[in-house]
Amino acid sequence: MQSISQFKFHYRLPTVIASKTSYSKNIMMKLTQAAAIFAGCGLASAATGSFTSRRDTSLFRRWDYDVCLNDCTLRDVPIPDKDNFQLPLENNWSEQCPPTFIGDWDAPTAVSKVCLEFSGAFVVFNFAAFPGYVTKTAKVTWKLMGNMLDSSNWSSPPPTATVDCEPAPIGDGFVCKVPFAEILQKPTSTSIKDLLTGMCPNGDREGLGLYLAFSGTVLAPGSAVEIPFKQQYPCKAGARDTNRQCTEWNTDYDYFSISYRCTKCNVAACPPPTTSCGFGTAFGYQSLEKSVTLNTQSGKGCNRWGWYQTPTLTDLTTGIGGPLYVGAGQNVIDKAITVGTWTAKLDAAGKVSVTYATTAGSSYRISQVHVDLDCLAIDKCAPGSYTFGKDDLADVTTMSFTTPPLTYPACSGGSKAYLTVHAAVNALTNSATCEPPKAA
Repeated sequence: MQSISQFKFHYRLPTVIASKTSYSKNIMMKLTQAAAIFAGCGLASAATGSFTSRRDTSLFRRWDYDVCLNDCTLRDVPIPDKDNFQLPLENNWSEQCPPTFIGDWDAPTAVSKVCLEFSGAFVVFNFAAFPGYVTKTAKVTWKLMGNMLDSSNWSSPPPTATVDCEPAPIGDGFVCKVPFAEILQKPTSTSIKDLLTGMCPNGDREGLGLYLAFSGTVLAPGSAVEIPFKQQYPCKAGARDTNRQCTEWNTDYDYFSISYRCTKCNVAACPPPTTSCGFGTAFGYQSLEKSVTLNTQSGKGCNRWGWYQTPTLTDLTTGIGGPLYVGAGQNVIDKAITVGTWTAKLDAAGKVSVTYATTAGSSYRISQVHVDLDCLAIDKCAPGSYTFGKDDLADVTTMSFTTPPLTYPACSGGSKAYLTVHAAVNALTNSATCEPPKAA
C-alpha cells in the first residue's frame, strides 16, 4: 500500500458530488448534463476552456495497480484507475485525497485528508492523522450511485452503508476497505475478471460513481474527550487560487460523490500454454568399445535396439557414463537424438547409483526410468522387468533423477555383471497437439 506522501493530484474528466436530500433533483439534473457532455467529447476537449488554465502533463498519465501486475490473464482488461478520481462542482477538479477537518468548516482547528486508491479487489480509504491529535475512530459511509454513462439508473443520495476503519499497520492513520463484490452486490467467490468488468462497465473510460461521507473522532493531547471530524464541503466552482487552495466552500453539500475512469491492464501477455508430449524411448550408451547391443542376447524381448554395458567394480568406483539417445533404431547412432546424459558410480557402501540428466536449456524431461543391473545372460529386455523402475514422473518437471543405491550382483561361473540404462523422455511444446513419439 502506498504511503500518504506518495499520492499526487491529477487532472481528469469530472465526477459528481451528491447534494443533501433537498438538493437531489438539482444535483441529479447537473449530473445528467455532465454525463451528456462527457459522453460526447474526448479527453482533449475536456482539457479546453476554463480547464486549460490548469492543464498539466499528468492529465495523460495512466497507471495500473497490484491486481493486474502479476496476472497475465488480465492483459488489456479494463481496470479502475486510481489516478483518475474526479470531483464535480469544482470546475472539473480531479482529487485523490479529499480534505477532512476538525472544528468549524470555515475556520478549522486542524485539517487532514483521506486518500483513495484501488488495492486488490477493494476501494481503499487511507485516513491521514491530524497533526497534534490521535485518531480514535474513522468510518466511511457509502452508496453506489451507478454507471457514470447511464444517468437513467443512478440511485439517489445520501450514502447509507457504513464501514468502520481500522488503525493503519504503519503510522497513525486509519484504513477502510470496501470490496468490489459488495459494491456490485456479487458473491465473494466472483472472479477478479468479472469484478473488474463490473467496476469498469464502459471499458477503457468512465466507470462507476459512489456517494461518500467521511467521519470519525480524535483525541487532543492529554484529553480523553473525543472530538468529531468530517470531510470538508466541496469547493465552489472557480474558487481555487493560483496555489490550488480553495477560497470559498459550498455548504449546500454535507456529503459528496466521486467517480473514476478505467484504463487497460498493461501486464505482459501470457506465454503460450505448455503441453507435455511423449518424445521417445532413451537408452544409455557408453562407447563403441564398451556398449553392446541388446539384440545380441537371446532373452525375451531382446530383439530390439538399445545397449548394455559390463562395468567392473573398479570401473564403477571411478564412474562411467555417456549420452542418452532417443530414436537410434537398429542401433544406428547417426539417426539418434541426444536428450541428455547418464552416469553410474559406486558409493562408499559398495552400492551403485545411476543419475539421469536431460540437456540443460532443452525442453526434454524424464518421465520414466528403468535400470537393469544383473548377471549375464539377459533373460528379459522389457524395461518393466528391470532391477529398478520408477514410472510416476508423469508431471514431467524432472530434468535429473538419481536412483536409490542398487546392489552390484555377485556373478558366478564366469558370468559378468551388466548394466542397462533406460528412460522414457517427454518434450515440452507450446503446440496444443503432440507429434508422434520417436520409435522405441
